[in-house]
Amino acid sequence: MKILKLIIMLSILIPLSVSAEEIQSPYTGTEITPETLFQSAIDKNIDLQKLDIERRQADIDRRNAEASAFPTVEFQTSLTYQTKPLVEPIKLTAGQLGAYDIGGSTILLPNEDMTIYKGMENTHYEFKIIVDQPVFTWGKISNSILLYGDVAETAVLKIESSRNEIRTRIYIYTYTLYFIEKIEEHLRQQEENAQRLITIADESYQNGFILYTDLLKAKIQAKELQIAQAELTEQKEAAVLSLSQLSGIKGLNIEDFDFSFIRSIDELKLKSPEWYLENSLSKSPEVQMLNILRNINELKVKISEGAGYFKPDIGLHFELGYSGPRFPFIEADWFGEDSLGLNSTIAFQTTLFDGGKLGYQIEKDTQELDKAFHEYELGVDRIYHFIHESLLKLELNRQNIEYYRLLKENDQQQIELRRTRYEAGSGDESEMLKEQLQLSINTINENKEMIDFYRNYFALLGASSAFEDVFK
Repeated sequence: MKILKLIIMLSILIPLSVSAEEIQSPYTGTEITPETLFQSAIDKNIDLQKLDIERRQADIDRRNAEASAFPTVEFQTSLTYQTKPLVEPIKLTAGQLGAYDIGGSTILLPNEDMTIYKGMENTHYEFKIIVDQPVFTWGKISNSILLYGDVAETAVLKIESSRNEIRTRIYIYTYTLYFIEKIEEHLRQQEENAQRLITIADESYQNGFILYTDLLKAKIQAKELQIAQAELTEQKEAAVLSLSQLSGIKGLNIEDFDFSFIRSIDELKLKSPEWYLENSLSKSPEVQMLNILRNINELKVKISEGAGYFKPDIGLHFELGYSGPRFPFIEADWFGEDSLGLNSTIAFQTTLFDGGKLGYQIEKDTQELDKAFHEYELGVDRIYHFIHESLLKLELNRQNIEYYRLLKENDQQQIELRRTRYEAGSGDESEMLKEQLQLSINTINENKEMIDFYRNYFALLGASSAFEDVFK
């Protein structure tokens, strides 16, 4: 039962759900280390690729906001054909304005038929270039540019945060695999000893020295070891598949790992809580995102205030038009019939009354700004407590590891004592085997504590963004 409890505790570290597509051809690359897996994840991890798309979209939004400060230039053209023009030709006939008798001769006004206005032709062309340029918007455009710049920076920090998480998980899984291998080795040793105990128990039962329940106890212990080995194998394979999913390397096997990169806990020197906190505040993408969130909400308040009552936006509107009945450069006499014109307009626009919606928006954005300040303080406080809690857990792990090492040393002494007595003919082989089983159990406990230690250690490095400082 002790072994089963140990394996159950290990199982919480490793997810069991993997997709069928992850089982591909065997990996044929070079030596596998946490850093090679991490570098592969930067290029191949699907979650990082999705975040990179979001980063590019955020950068497009930023450039779109910057484009709002530039003029908008539009071109319009139209061609109209009228079967019945709205304005008919204006004509005067000879004498329509009167006739005057001068010395026996009559002068007609006009003296002959004439056309004053030819009227509208059937066709009408119009070309127009329209330019709109914002001049003054109470900071709405400039603050929007800054806001979307912060959003784009947040998208970059999300990628960095995800990389940090992936790196942490890769280190935890690879170190866990190493110690699972060592636990499996001791389980195999225990299985040999358990089978020998069954043989001794069976002989003792046949000779009437023990009860059948004692024989069953030995058989149950052997079966527990078999179940523990099967569960441990499942956890190991799940860890390998998780590393394959994180890194994007298909078909990883436990044989691909050299494990020479494993660093002993004696080599890992923990720093003060202040060092980890300072490192987190200066480098952690999560802390930087909380800080940028405050800036974003502050800019939202400024934008809302810029859209307030009696704050008119000022803009210029230009229209350069060319129109006429003759298509330029093609139809005859186009230059004399067509006309060119330029209209300039300065416009003011503001909200005078909307039932208080603008005021409510300003109030809401101000509340969001206050909330962002509290979230920043809460985030820093959580990191501070996590660092202290992690350091306490690591110290407890060290103490437990030292404890199990002392137990192992005692087990070794007991085994030697039992072996000496057994070889001298005054000892019982089963007692010696039980001591060997106890040594394996304490060794497994030590390795389990090692897994817990490295899980807490790498989680601490991830939270404080200290991987680069420790694993240079």
